[in-house]
Amino acid sequence: MTDQKKKCKAQWSDLPPELLSPIAESLDLIDLLGFRGVCKSWKSASSTASAQSSAKPWFLVYGENSSECQLLCESNKKYTISLPELVGATCIASSQGWLLVFQESSGSVFFFCPFSRAKIDLPNFPASQLSDHIAAFSSPPTSQDCILCVISRANNDEWELNLLRHGAEEWTKHNYSSKPYKIDAIKGAAYHKEGREFYFYDPKPHPKGLVFSTDNLNVQYYQIVRNGLGTSTLPFDYCKDYFVTENLKNKLELAENVSISTCGIQMEIGGRIICGESITADGVTDQSSSRQLKGVWIHPRFYQVSSNNQS
Repeated sequence: MTDQKKKCKAQWSDLPPELLSPIAESLDLIDLLGFRGVCKSWKSASSTASAQSSAKPWFLVYGENSSECQLLCESNKKYTISLPELVGATCIASSQGWLLVFQESSGSVFFFCPFSRAKIDLPNFPASQLSDHIAAFSSPPTSQDCILCVISRANNDEWELNLLRHGAEEWTKHNYSSKPYKIDAIKGAAYHKEGREFYFYDPKPHPKGLVFSTDNLNVQYYQIVRNGLGTSTLPFDYCKDYFVTENLKNKLELAENVSISTCGIQMEIGGRIICGESITADGVTDQSSSRQLKGVWIHPRFYQVSSNNQS
């Protein structure tokens, strides 16, 4: 390396943190990852940068017991990334760049930021296997206010809600009758900060759901009607066929024999809820013979956690 090149390299690496940090804070995810790879001083200067959020969430495809995942960003550009943490796992919630992941082989559950590989282990979940579980959380898992709620059907007559508050060492279980309204399958979940309530949503055939209060632990059931007199307005707008509407199967170039189950998301902008979906393989009579993949909507954010929070 010539003296001139060495001098140029030194000048870039010697830029002061007070200049570098604001630049890092203004970058989107892909540019931030490139920024962090320049040198140690640039990586250090970006330690608090979390990446500017995009208007739309990205989509991550995983499964088939492989660490290789496909990522589709807002511009429809595809990336291949390796995430061994998702091998044999299922995402049951996504919000603000964090995934809630259930590892079926061990029954463990953890928060995971795939872009920084930050992982926060949680107490083992009461169930050893997933059935129709879906979840939402109130705030990022690094927040002292974080509350996590997982809902599933206990039996034909009851819903089971498992609650975990930040710092708790075990889950608390609450059972509620499902008789007021016939709810077939919960596909959307979100937290309403002002009301301190979790909303769970069944989009088909007639939209309905339930609301769980974290203050008094009560549940209320609701039905969604259009322009109904004497009705209250829900704090969220729901989207039940977003994967299909966005034509993601073609954008991801998935083969016709691929079926995919998706985990929804509560969007950062506008609070809209994208519901989970089950997309069947095309032209396949026996769906069990199809390639079965999983997918999750995710905000492109970059988070790091202290050693006290990491597993």
